[in-house]
Amino acid sequence: MSRSRMLVVGLALGVGMTVFLSSPCRAQTPTEKLGRGLANTWLGWLEIPNQIVNTYRQNTGKTIPTRDEATVKAIFVGPVKGVREAFKRTGHGLWDTLTFMSPGPKKGNYQSRIKPEFITETYDY
Repeated sequence: MSRSRMLVVGLALGVGMTVFLSSPCRAQTPTEKLGRGLANTWLGWLEIPNQIVNTYRQNTGKTIPTRDEATVKAIFVGPVKGVREAFKRTGHGLWDTLTFMSPGPKKGNYQSRIKPEFITETYDY
């Protein structure tokens, strides 16, 4: 195969896969609801370190002028917020896992009731 023909075939496959895989917004399936439920059930505890970091970031330079005070607040307030969010995420995960076959109350779709759907969507560090 010539080099230009390989380039055209590769480009066509790339565009085709992009169009195929980037479907418009759709209702989720029971399998996706089960996967989301299992992930949130098993990874809900990660909200504790996540909230410690988020508390530090939210208070650095805004309401608390120094990093030392922000660190103290993150150490004492972050775990409390983290435990609360961990229970919330784990509870939603258990609910999604146990009821994965039944659609939600909103027009029969399987959308998540917690935002973001997965804990890993909140990490940006």
